[in-house]
Amino acid sequence: MARVLQTTNDANFMHQVLTQLEATLEATNSVVQELLRNSEPGAAFSASRMLPDAAFFAKGGPAERDVDEPILMTLAENAELELPMERLIALRNQRYQESHPRYWAIANFDLHSSKPRLFVFDVVAKETSSYLCAHGRGSEGANDDGIADVFSNVEGSKATSLGIYRCAETYQGENGYSLKLDGLEETNSRARSRAIVVHGADYVSPRFSHRYGRIGRSEGCPALDQLVARKVIEQLKQGSLLMHWKTP
Repeated sequence: MARVLQTTNDANFMHQVLTQLEATLEATNSVVQELLRNSEPGAAFSASRMLPDAAFFAKGGPAERDVDEPILMTLAENAELELPMERLIALRNQRYQESHPRYWAIANFDLHSSKPRLFVFDVVAKETSSYLCAHGRGSEGANDDGIADVFSNVEGSKATSLGIYRCAETYQGENGYSLKLDGLEETNSRARSRAIVVHGADYVSPRFSHRYGRIGRSEGCPALDQLVARKVIEQLKQGSLLMHWKTP
C-alpha cells in the first residue's frame, strides 16, 4: 500500500513539474515574440535580439578556413558574385567561427525574375546550382516588370529585404515545408517578425515565367519553385548563410 501511495505521489509531482515547465516555455515564447513584434523598424540592429546561435553551427563543410574560402571565392567569381561572397565569409569569420556550412547561398536581385538568381554554392562538391527565386511585390515600385528596385525592412511593406540571413529551423506552414530566416543586419533585422521564410510557390516556375515574362511575386519571401524548394531547404537549414544582394 505504501508503494502504491509513493508511486501516485511521484506521478503527481512529475505532472506538476511538467505542467510548470510547459507554462514557463509558453511564457518565454510569448515574451520573445512580443519583443520581435515591438522592435522599431528603424532601430539599430542589436545582436542581443537574436535567438541563441549554438544550435545553428553547421558542420557539413571543411573545418579549415584556408580550405572552404578559396573554393567559395572561385565559385562566386564564376557567378560574378565575389563582393557578396566576401561579405558572407567575413560575417561567418567574425560571428560564427565554429560554423562550417557545406552550402552557402546568394540571391542576386540584379537579375530579372525570369532568370535563375538564387545561387547555392556547395564547397564539398565544388559546384554551384541556380534557381528561380521570387522577390516581394513591394519591391517593384510602380512597375510590374520583374525587376526588384525597392527594398524594405518595414512591417507590411511586402518588400524584399537586402542583407545577410542565417538559415534556421524548418516547419510546416501554409506554404508547406518552409525554412525560417534570421536577419543578421540592420536592413533585414525584422525577418522573424515579418515571417520572411524560404518556401515553395506555384507562381515560381519556368512555365509561369514563359507565360507572363516573369515569375510571380511574394510577400517579401525568397519563394522557390515547388519542385526544388524542399531540396534547397534541406541544404540550407540549421546554419547556412544566405544573402539577398543588389549591387549598390
